[in-house]
Amino acid sequence: MLELQRPDTLVERVVGAIRAEIDSGRLAAESRLPTEQQLAEQLNVSRSVVREAVAQLKADGVLIARRGLGSYISQTPTGTVFRFPSAQGRSPDLVQMFEVRLWIETQAASVAAQRRDAADLARMSKALQEMLDKRSDFAVAAAADVEFHRAITEASKNDYFVAFHDFLRGQLAAARRTAWENSAAHSVGGSADAHREHQALYQAIADGDGLAAAACAEAHLRASAKRLKLDLPSID
Repeated sequence: MLELQRPDTLVERVVGAIRAEIDSGRLAAESRLPTEQQLAEQLNVSRSVVREAVAQLKADGVLIARRGLGSYISQTPTGTVFRFPSAQGRSPDLVQMFEVRLWIETQAASVAAQRRDAADLARMSKALQEMLDKRSDFAVAAAADVEFHRAITEASKNDYFVAFHDFLRGQLAAARRTAWENSAAHSVGGSADAHREHQALYQAIADGDGLAAAACAEAHLRASAKRLKLDLPSID
């Protein structure tokens, strides 16, 4: 019997209940999912809630539809899509997201300093110049900011770094824009602070200094978080 575990949104609760059944082995790979009506009755929710939960699980690659037969557990029941967990239906925690970026991007910067080539450096330099030239246009500057960080990630020559960076980019798009606006409006020197941080990071990578690149990446991310009025935990 399916049971709901945590008081998140109804859809999230249904998703969690189905995933728990899959993880336990009670719903095996390629087995048929109970019908929409059966799930609604077992979980005491409306069919529309079940329908939305099933749609999310299909989008995540957990379930597949077989025409005329219903929904089945896929051959990759853990799914093929990563999602940030939400708390009580709220947006992802920005402090935790920045902390993840801190762990990932400092290492990416260190590796990029060792593996970057001339094309990588040219791409970073072009993005830096775009940020400087368009510093009064937050939308364009934010896009150049994303391009700069993606160039660093690609310089690591690791497809997994790149894929995860792209995921984070979508999650933090609004946060990046807010950081630039707060920097311009409230920081001494405005967005020049962010540009100096980027320039230092670029130089460390260009110099092939992995330790300095990691330190510059950490300093920049912590400063970016402060511009959003976020206090990141220290790393000992």
